Amino acid sequence: MQGNMSEQSGVMRRIPLLLSHQLLRPLLLLCMLTSAWTQNQTPYHQALSFSQQEQAATRLRGQIADSPDNPNLHLELATILHGLDQLHPNGGRRIPEAERAYREAIRLTTPQQRMGLYTNLGALLMGSDHIDDCLAALKQALALALEYRQTDSYLYAGALFNLGKALGMQGKAEEASKAYGQAIEASRGVHGSTYNKALASLKKFTPHQVAEMEEAASLLKQLQGSQDAPQEGKKRKRRSRSADKELQQKWAFLTELDAVDRSWLHFALFSAYQSLKQWDKAWGSLAEANRLQKLTSDYAPENDAALINIMQQVFPRQPAPLQAGSEAYDILMNGVAGYPDPSPIFVVGMPRSGSTLVEHILSSHPLAHGAGEDTAFAPLIPRLLRLLDGKGQFQELREIGKQYVQDMRLKVPPSRSNATHVVDKMLRNAWNVGYISMLLPQACIIQVVRHPMDTALSCYVQPFEGRGTPWAWDLQDIASEMLLLDEISQHWQNIFPGRVLVMPYERIVVDLESAARQMLSHCGLPWNDDVLQFHQNQRTVQTASLAQVRQKLYRSSIGKWKQYSEHVQVAADKLQALVQRYERDYSAYLQMPVTSGKDEL
Repeated sequence: MQGNMSEQSGVMRRIPLLLSHQLLRPLLLLCMLTSAWTQNQTPYHQALSFSQQEQAATRLRGQIADSPDNPNLHLELATILHGLDQLHPNGGRRIPEAERAYREAIRLTTPQQRMGLYTNLGALLMGSDHIDDCLAALKQALALALEYRQTDSYLYAGALFNLGKALGMQGKAEEASKAYGQAIEASRGVHGSTYNKALASLKKFTPHQVAEMEEAASLLKQLQGSQDAPQEGKKRKRRSRSADKELQQKWAFLTELDAVDRSWLHFALFSAYQSLKQWDKAWGSLAEANRLQKLTSDYAPENDAALINIMQQVFPRQPAPLQAGSEAYDILMNGVAGYPDPSPIFVVGMPRSGSTLVEHILSSHPLAHGAGEDTAFAPLIPRLLRLLDGKGQFQELREIGKQYVQDMRLKVPPSRSNATHVVDKMLRNAWNVGYISMLLPQACIIQVVRHPMDTALSCYVQPFEGRGTPWAWDLQDIASEMLLLDEISQHWQNIFPGRVLVMPYERIVVDLESAARQMLSHCGLPWNDDVLQFHQNQRTVQTASLAQVRQKLYRSSIGKWKQYSEHVQVAADKLQALVQRYERDYSAYLQMPVTSGKDEL
């Protein structure tokens, strides 16, 4: 049933579409049916608070029950749930309902109207790890665009970009590169954000691409100058008048981008100059990319410092005022009221420290499934805090722990039904070790560490996107975050000795079998040779470390920071004590000879 089309077009003009871009940052796009909206307008539900959006979703469910054949209601519910999943994740629980709503909207619209809907559905499924279904939706969107001559739409360019991302997550590097190349051409003159991000996703560049990026960057610098300092607007206008008019017209679709979207062009130039071994040019582009990203950063290290203080009070180093052996002490420190299940495995630490490699090794074991960063733990913390605030019975701790185990089991696909353990790689759980120990006393926790300077550089190089890494755009901020994480990690080591296995990345690289044996033993898993062939594991990887886990181990990433030593000195100064301790504790692995390998940071 197609529904009332006059009613459809009226409501659909007011409903944007969500498109997944690099690392699933939601980019609000307009429905291709609209003529009333402009791209700079903010969808009304994006401006709503979390509780208001939840209320809107509840209202829409009631309206759908009364008018089940109205595609606009289904679409609005889908976009709200999709946005909530990305901005306020709850372990993916909203995704099945959002998928159903998208599919109902598709069913109730005409084929000409479905391209954007399939594009959004693909973006949603990409975040849910259903990559085969994601690819099917994106390919359907592209087929419809070709059939109905909608290839000049930014939705078409976005679908190509997402296709490349999904193919990359499956390890199909050549196909992904082709899709990114098509996205570059489809977005040229149409959608600057997609154009820049597709360029930044390439691993190899042609001389023509490098020349064009240099041309665009030079023009934008001339035109925009100090765009981020409004008081220099008059100077910018004079520069604009003197710029080559032909080039202005050629790159006009990039000139109105915000700072974050402009940054991707510089990340792309960094990658290109890296491949050409033009180190100074590479660093200049990288510094500009991070400068632009930081303009919107809200990093406040004092928040994590306050969190450390709270954790130290909740989980004190000394028994007093709690008495060792008392019921309260056993609940807090020994997890006697928790859910005694050995199946959860937590991989924690800093980004770019080797955590994806560890998860990939563990998930290559036939009894372990890697669930990625889609944790079910964070949504349970408010309920736990309510108990700690005296609003409930401690007997509920067992139920909360059980709920986590059940929620994570739902992430195991039927093809891995034999898996007895589930790996949760939400790195931020490093701050929740006390809560994990309280709720899941038999859970396995592995903290992956890497030489502090290699970690710092790799974070600075990686164009993260999302709300979780506001510190990643500045070397001093990166160093601050690393020191805070080290402080809370040392606290957990002191009060829960042996609870967390600390695994240095360099040890895995130089002695994989020994490292793998210790990790499996720590998690209660029997030895299996499959973990040594982790690079053959075809599981979907959603992090920036995809390329590394699809190949055998190499040592060229050890000590890579020295290549840019003069540029990262500001971080080296701040991390000096941490670096000295790391090099002392893991000197045996750091001194192994470096062999040639791919130039990954």
